[in-house]
Formats: sequence, structure tokens, C-alpha cells
Amino acid sequence: MTTSITRVDWDDPDAARLRAAQQAELRDRYGEDDIGHEMTGDEIADVVLVRVDGEAVATGALRDLGDDPTYDAVPPGTGELKRMYVLPEHRGRGYSRLVLSELENLAAASHGWRRLILETGVLQPEAIGLYLRAGYLPIENYGEYVGVADSRCFAKDLVPTPRAPRPGERPTVTITRTHWSDPVAAALRFAMWLDIEVRYPEIVARTPGGFEADDPAQGVGALTTLLAWVDGHPVACATLRAAREGYPAGSGELKKVWVDEAARGSGAARALLEAVEDDARARGLTSVVLQTGIRQPEAVTLYLSAGYRPVLPFFDFTGDALSLWMAKDV
Repeated sequence: MTTSITRVDWDDPDAARLRAAQQAELRDRYGEDDIGHEMTGDEIADVVLVRVDGEAVATGALRDLGDDPTYDAVPPGTGELKRMYVLPEHRGRGYSRLVLSELENLAAASHGWRRLILETGVLQPEAIGLYLRAGYLPIENYGEYVGVADSRCFAKDLVPTPRAPRPGERPTVTITRTHWSDPVAAALRFAMWLDIEVRYPEIVARTPGGFEADDPAQGVGALTTLLAWVDGHPVACATLRAAREGYPAGSGELKKVWVDEAARGSGAARALLEAVEDDARARGLTSVVLQTGIRQPEAVTLYLSAGYRPVLPFFDFTGDALSLWMAKDV
């Protein structure tokens, strides 16, 4: 089997055929045309095509945002990934990663771009998983996707800023099990609520009664609540909640995972996840599902590294342009 990847023109017949197949698949999933389905090659900087034994099986493109006023809020030096597609019968063989890597190399080496952005949809969890595993993190919907509830946008710095190492050794984390109404757990969830006020003010604004009304409602169906302790101080919490109507069969829901800022990097979050998964297995559950938000890249990174993968929404997401849904078999 011979595999090749080459740069082609936008109007290359094989690339055009793959783009047409992509648009047909999107219409089947969403029931309508993709936003920007009439895009021409005017702003396209590069198109790549993967061929296997001469057959075109995958494609992708880079768009130069240029001076388009729709993208005024996008930082300079940013390009956009467009029209990523692999024929269904060739999926699972690494061709999407091959296209993505080639486009990233072209973006940096040929165009000097420092960042790539992209849009995909909530009914394409396999695409979301691809981008998350490749180092893309959720961002606010940009340009024509602002306010579109079934769109999700992601970005990756092509020259990431190195993180400074944390001084000292990782502390010992102790996990204890309690109940939803435990005052210590409630205090940690209130700290989480204060963070939500900053990150998601629009959600807090439409929550009648604030924390005092919302917290008891969130606790309905709680199976177990766990606390993480460091040096005798409670630093984190998490809850396993019974699945609600429409959730996957055999699942439990991970809720209210919160780590105090001073304890982040201590391993408390990962210890809580492992304990929640142990409790789920002990209760005969077969998977743990969760909902997180696009303004919590650290949470998305944690869940991905712990084996959670994007899935289709498991409740009605009408009007919700902020959530991501993930699951893990236990």
C-alpha cells in the first residue's frame, strides 16, 4: 500500500469531490447546509490531499483570514483549518492526523502563522476528539459561528509557551467519601460557583435563586461525594450522580469536580477521578459521562489525559454554545 500527501489547487477534481462528500455528510448529520458551505478558494492558502494507491481518501485546507472584518477579534498571525475530511471507509487509519500535521507544518513554515483555529460541531465527537488529542483547546465561537449553539471552536498555538516547572515534590493526597450535603463539600462547590460567575456570567445570570437554589437541585440523584485532602486541608471535591433521562444506559455522571487553585498540580483532581471511577464500577455502572465547558481548557486537558473522549450530547443542548460532552468506559 502506497500513501502520499501532496499540495493541490482548490479546484483539483479529487479535492472538490471530497469536499462535496463532506458537505453531504454534514447535511445528513445536522439537517441543513454547513455555515459557509459556499466558500470559494479565494482565501485558501493551501490544500493537501492524501492518496492511497492512487485513490484520494482525505483532504484539508488552510484559510488565510487576511483583512476579513468578520475576524477582527482573531489575533494577527492566525490561520484557519477548513474542510478536513476522510472518506468513511478509510477512517481509523491515521489519515486525518497526517493531514493535520501537514497543514500545521505549512501554516508555520510557509505562512509564518503562530496559531490555528477551527470550527466543528457537537454532532461530530470523533472530530472533537481528533483535535483535542492533537493539542487543540476550546475557545469562544468566533466570526460567523458566534452564537451558533451546535458549533464548537478550537485553537492551537503552533509554538506553545513552555510551562515553568513546579518547585518541590508532589504532596500526598487523601480521598474520603461523604455525602452531597456535607458542609465541607458544599463550601468547595460554592468556591466553584464563584469561579463560574467569572468564567460563565451568562449562565449565572439565568440561574434563578443563584447557588442557594441551584446547588440542591444539582445534588438530586447524587450517589457519592468525594473530598481530596492535602496536609489535613480539604482542597477538592467531586460527585458521582445517577444518570438522568436520556443518558447512556449503564452510565453515571461526574459532577462538580473542583480543585482549589492553590492545590492545582497536586494530583488531587486525578485522584478524585480514579476514586469516582472505582465507585462507578462498584455500583455496576459501565461508563462515566460528564459535561464541561469551553472556558475550562485545564479541565478538558485533564479529562482527555484520564481517558475520557468526546461523545454526542446526552441531553438537549438547544441554545447551549458553551458545553462539551465526554465519556469513559469503566
